[in-house]
Amino acid sequence: MAAVQEQKKPGMPWRVKFAILTLLIAAGVFFPSTLLFCGCLIPTFVAALIDNAQPRTAWLTVGCMNFAGTVPSWLSLLENGHRLDQSFELLMQASTLILAYGAAGVGWLIYFNITPFVAGLLVMRNEKRLKDIEKRQTALVAKWGRDVAQ
Repeated sequence: MAAVQEQKKPGMPWRVKFAILTLLIAAGVFFPSTLLFCGCLIPTFVAALIDNAQPRTAWLTVGCMNFAGTVPSWLSLLENGHRLDQSFELLMQASTLILAYGAAGVGWLIYFNITPFVAGLLVMRNEKRLKDIEKRQTALVAKWGRDVAQ
């Protein structure tokens, strides 16, 4: 009988496991901040779940703005002692959620408006480049004859 060798399945690298473990420990140590960020960054999590257009940048755009809207509340938490009850109190304030979720809304506006604008600029630039190439090709044909184009 031939011995069947087990193939090693590619698992998670140790670096990734270490990073996850470190994040979990940090989340436990800084639990009031973790709670505040989890409550305020819900729009970012939603953006990550619903974005299926490649290259999946909605969560990044929304997340950066959402994070920027959360930072003032986080700094307030740090200034006032970084306690769990203060974290809950901040999460229950309408101003905290309006600032964080409003900033996420601005992130969605940026995503839906700036991306098509930049794409349009790139298309216009490429069309101009194509016209320049065609002009150059026409000039070369005029100078060197039809055989150059083939």
